[in-house]
Amino acid sequence: MTIDTVALVESPAQFLNLLEWVHAERAADRTVAMVLAPVEHTGREQLRQMAAFAAEEHVAVEWYDPRKSTPQRLQVVRQLAGRVSRARRLVVGDPFSGMIQALLVVARPRQVVVVDDGTATMEFASQLLSGEPLRRWDAPPAMMETLRTPLAWNARRFFRSDRVRIFTVMPVAGMPPHQINQHSYDWTRRRFGPPRTLPGVDIVGSSLVESGVVNEESYLAAISVLAGRHGNQGRYYAHRKEDDRKLDRIRQATNLDVRRPTVPLEIELRRGPVAQVLASFPSSVGYTLPLVLAGVPTRVELQPVPTDMLTPRVGDAARRFLSRISADLRNNGEDHSTGHIAPMSI
Repeated sequence: MTIDTVALVESPAQFLNLLEWVHAERAADRTVAMVLAPVEHTGREQLRQMAAFAAEEHVAVEWYDPRKSTPQRLQVVRQLAGRVSRARRLVVGDPFSGMIQALLVVARPRQVVVVDDGTATMEFASQLLSGEPLRRWDAPPAMMETLRTPLAWNARRFFRSDRVRIFTVMPVAGMPPHQINQHSYDWTRRRFGPPRTLPGVDIVGSSLVESGVVNEESYLAAISVLAGRHGNQGRYYAHRKEDDRKLDRIRQATNLDVRRPTVPLEIELRRGPVAQVLASFPSSVGYTLPLVLAGVPTRVELQPVPTDMLTPRVGDAARRFLSRISADLRNNGEDHSTGHIAPMSI
């Protein structure tokens, strides 16, 4: 069958949700996944493992390294522009990406699908409805430099079209129902697990410190208190952007088994084992893991982000976004079959 679908993915989570979409649409032999790889090691390794899973599902994969230098970035954009311009269907993993926004300038697809990239999907929908240029919720104003501003406005116009669909597990509000395709990780649950459960707590690591949103000392204190409640028994699953120095401090303070997953956390925990309690700061896993672990006797607990943990650089928009995610997870957590999302204080 002719390949008529071009997918642009930059992270392991995007690649996972692309495979979920391919499974739901039975579009494996019509799709080529173009991986726009990051430079950091963990993300690259997870993407390579996702590429191996994609090959097993008969999805074509092409690997690109646009972030090694500015000339390399421009070369990849030129290299992909023709393919993107001819695609009948375009699947996008990150509508906020400058690289992808540059390629949208030449894109003329009949249909566009945005696959989940965590809670950024909710912010994407919110910005479309508010008429803002597409910009990450945690990006400093300096990121909207002269070149990016017109690309962000063009991206907003591109995604405002009725041809756009969002393939998501997130509670996307305000968009027409026919543009939202909800899923429940059918491919992941079919392909992996179910896991066995262990005593203790598994803590989902966060890059809030690395992104400048949360103060590191406050974050470490919160992790220490949380681990202590469960006898310092369990694992800390590092976010792919967390640095080794910070992870060493967590290991020394808690005695938790600190791990860097080789696959997205949804797959890692579905394969198991998994603790009886899963703890996380407000993030996409509050939505994804209850679906992935449906029927598994594991309770997902939400760790709030008090305002005194935030750094001075965090603006009003980021504060509103974190508050919205926290409130939504508290309000909707009890519906999940893994148990409930229980708010905790530190």
